[in-house]
Amino acid sequence: MVEKPPDMVWPLPPEKPRIRFVNIILGSADVNIKANKLKSILFGKEADTRFVKPFGVAVSDQTVYVTDVGAVLVFDLKNASFKIIGAGDLKMPIGIAATRERIYVGDAGRRTISVFDREGKRVLEFGRGEIGIPAGIAVDEQRKKVIVSDSKKNKVFIYGLDGRLLSQFGKRGVEPGEFNVPYGIAVDRQGRIYVVDSMNFRVEIFDENGKFLKSLGKVGTSAGMFARPKGVAVDSDGHIYVLDSAFGNFQIFDSEGGALLAVGNTGAGPAEFVLPSSICIDENDGIYVVDQINKRVQIFQYLKE
Repeated sequence: MVEKPPDMVWPLPPEKPRIRFVNIILGSADVNIKANKLKSILFGKEADTRFVKPFGVAVSDQTVYVTDVGAVLVFDLKNASFKIIGAGDLKMPIGIAATRERIYVGDAGRRTISVFDREGKRVLEFGRGEIGIPAGIAVDEQRKKVIVSDSKKNKVFIYGLDGRLLSQFGKRGVEPGEFNVPYGIAVDRQGRIYVVDSMNFRVEIFDENGKFLKSLGKVGTSAGMFARPKGVAVDSDGHIYVLDSAFGNFQIFDSEGGALLAVGNTGAGPAEFVLPSSICIDENDGIYVVDQINKRVQIFQYLKE
């Protein structure tokens, strides 16, 4: 992380800021800069584990989970620790979601969802024979559901927390409720499901049972349009964040789908991205974005009223 991150906010003054840049995670040495400096003085410098090809991100209880090649990298910001889970168990981890007790990893190599406890022990695996490419995962703890977007089968699968398939919806197409390579997925406090329908250049919104409600976005380069949407997240006030890997930014919409703000552009500096692949928002409205080609996770903060 940067010891003195730049003071960057959106929108710019004199408008009231709504998003603030916080910092960047590059690798294990960034968990706690001061602690690592002291350790290096006392014991010598430790190897810094860095991202190779990060894809998905999830956050729970100040712990950041990032899928990378063959494993999940875990950055515990609260306890200033780092570890790797799933090495040897995972083949091609991509989608990920986390709660305080479980980490759910979509493995495109095994075509399953692997579930790990906080210590990194795999406790459950499900979806074999059903899932193609589990690109996105969301967990609705209130309704005890695990929701998976499948970019190969153009479906959304809904499982119970025990891995039992409850329902599924969607098929390939361009009509409302249909998909063309769905990627990121999110669920809000009311149980509404948000799915990035990437090659239809939109986000589709469904009720908790998979009934189509509405969509936002279309192909284009103006505000509210998409070129290559990849990830989606929802903050505590119901704003919808859509990550676009072609634009190198995330756009923010109100709950009705109106475009409010865009953050970021293409590049390698703070708040710049090259092929960003995933976005999530934690319980405190911290925003985490996987900046894939720059091999890092960038952190922002939504500023509530």
